[in-house]
Amino acid sequence: MLKRLLNINNSVLWAIAVLSIIVPFFLPNRYFQDIAVLTFLWAGLSSSWNLYSGYCGRLSIGHAAFLGIGAYSSTILYVNYGISPWIGMIVGGLFSALAALVIGGTTLRLKGTFFVLSTVAFAEILKTFAIVSKDLTAGSLGMMIPYNPGFANMIFQGKIPFAIITWAYMMLVIILCVRLEKSKLGYSLIAVGENQEAAENLGVNSTRVMLISYVMSAVLTSIGGTLFAQYIMFIEPMSLMSVGYSVNFILYAIAGGMGTAFGPMVGAFILVPVTNLLRGYLSFISGLHGFVLGMLLIIILLFRPDGILPQLKGFVRKLMNRNKNNEEKGE
Repeated sequence: MLKRLLNINNSVLWAIAVLSIIVPFFLPNRYFQDIAVLTFLWAGLSSSWNLYSGYCGRLSIGHAAFLGIGAYSSTILYVNYGISPWIGMIVGGLFSALAALVIGGTTLRLKGTFFVLSTVAFAEILKTFAIVSKDLTAGSLGMMIPYNPGFANMIFQGKIPFAIITWAYMMLVIILCVRLEKSKLGYSLIAVGENQEAAENLGVNSTRVMLISYVMSAVLTSIGGTLFAQYIMFIEPMSLMSVGYSVNFILYAIAGGMGTAFGPMVGAFILVPVTNLLRGYLSFISGLHGFVLGMLLIIILLFRPDGILPQLKGFVRKLMNRNKNNEEKGE
């Protein structure tokens, strides 16, 4: 994996990521613009999950907890106290960092199934707390965000402003992932993911590097939670902090390519539009869109277990080599 990360030129993927911002401006209606917003948002969220689980190879199925912390922090501060969601986003990030330090400090030493179950338990405990704390979170009824358009309120009349914000969020996470891959922390995480005992024998403090990565992942996920809440303008714990949302983080990363900076983006760019379009155009049969999506995921996992991204890079590399050979023959 390390050799692949160091040798492959990401210029084409950078171009796709940067130029994707122009797509929402050419979409015909708000429905397709909504898909673009969700695609950028889930690309950022999946990349945030990948920042920890993808690089060090430890499966977290409780990241929806950090999504909920970010969403509820900004929403409570905005609805009850009139504090801008931009500030609430920072507060949510701090709460998530604190939660990640506490949970990570006590569970990161666990391995395999035990760690996976601890992340699920954390999300379930937080969801239960949100349900029973009716005075604070309105319980299972959820919280409605009042519609008051304005930049300070992070509420807009059209979809384009949110497309720009969620695209910027996605780009922020991708940039951090790319920089991480070229840093000492990134090399240490990849080494831990390959073989934790061997990495520790070489002097890597596995607990420390995993905790730093876990906190970074939690904070970035929390930021996405605030964006998610302000976009849909309604939150409730049963869906927001469900295992289903946590699984979405994982599916997009696995489909695109775990442990790579652009893998989750590729997975989200393909699966989020496909999911929404199938749900819209195959609604005449209940559950049909889920069946088709499931079959698509199975095919990807069977024939491309490393994800779509390595295959995409291989195709681009062959294309570039072919063009280079043609130019040399022409000379």
